[in-house]
Parts: sequence; C-alpha cells; structure tokens
Amino acid sequence: MSSSPVLVLDIDGVVSLAQPESAEPWYATLKQDLGLDYFEIQRGFFRGEFQEVLRGRLDLYVALHNYFEPKGLADRIEAFVAYWFEKDAVIDRAVLAQADAWRARTGGRCFAASNQEHHRAAYLRDQAGLGAHFDEIVYSAALGVCKPERVFYTNAQARMGVAVAQSILFVDDKVENVDGARMCGWRAMLYRGTESLAHALDKWE
Repeated sequence: MSSSPVLVLDIDGVVSLAQPESAEPWYATLKQDLGLDYFEIQRGFFRGEFQEVLRGRLDLYVALHNYFEPKGLADRIEAFVAYWFEKDAVIDRAVLAQADAWRARTGGRCFAASNQEHHRAAYLRDQAGLGAHFDEIVYSAALGVCKPERVFYTNAQARMGVAVAQSILFVDDKVENVDGARMCGWRAMLYRGTESLAHALDKWE
C-alpha cells in the first residue's frame, strides 16, 4: 500500500457540471426533446429503485424497465439512457488540467470517487474520456455503498491501495460527503470552483 500523496475528486459537481443542482441541469430540455417529464422520473425512479442501482444491487436497465414498462414506455429506455449520459457529461476540462498538472508535478496518484452505477461509470471513463485522467474511477456500485456512508470511504481507501488516510486530499461539492471523508481520517475540502482547487493543490504534495 502507498502513502504518497493522493488526490481524489468527486465527479458530479466537480468534474461534471450538469447535475440536477446546477444552473443548466442535464434534463433542462428533456421534455422538449423526448417528451419525458424529469420531475416525474425523479419521484418515481431516481428517488426509488435507482438508490439500489447506485449500490450495485440492481442493474440500471432492469430498474428502468420496472419504471417505464407499466407506463407503456419500455421502448424509450435506450433513448432515455443515451440522452441522460450524453447530456450529463459536461466535463470541466479546467479541473482535469489542474489534476493532470498536480500529478505531473508531484508524482502522486489521482482518483475519482463518486456515487455512480456501473453503466454511467463506464460511459464517463471510456466515452467521456475520464479514464485518461484518473488512475481509477472508484464508485458506489462497485463498492456496494454510497457516500457519505463510512464504509464507502474505508472501502475506497482499500481499493486505492492507500495505507495512510491523511495522505488523501478529497474534493467534493457536498458538505455531507466532505464530513464523511474527514470522519474517516481523510483530508477533505468543499469544492467552490477552480480557483479554490488551484490554491489547495499548490500546497498538496
């Protein structure tokens, strides 16, 4: 296991900028483009069985079929997923450039740690190109648990092969996730933009 410096970035809200809380969420034109109501899907799917999907207990397509099929919309699943994944991959290249520069300067390792299900994690890694910037994307469905639960951080640390918790700098846009990381001994900062990240990385080596 390594104790060299490790940078760990959240994805949604740090690396990817179209999450529901953003100024331009991925679903902004979903109704216009596909005729689907995001807020209905949020209530019936994202707040329901999707929570099991995020923990790797149920496949995304099975859960979506369970939601869409009773509505007579099972034939829309593929289009919905393609739309969601593409629109929800607005990557902040400035953040990736900062992480790349930090890794080149320090020789440290860089990971993403995120609440994701298997299919979107693969899309972000391979299609959106995040795999080129991280040693690994560590995510909830693979770990069987979501942030901010304590086991997420302990399992992630083991997955990353990090011996010393304090050698990790974790960056997330949600207070509860930052607090969860700190409770496990990680150094952690609340993300407030690229300027604050640059300042933190200047000191992290």
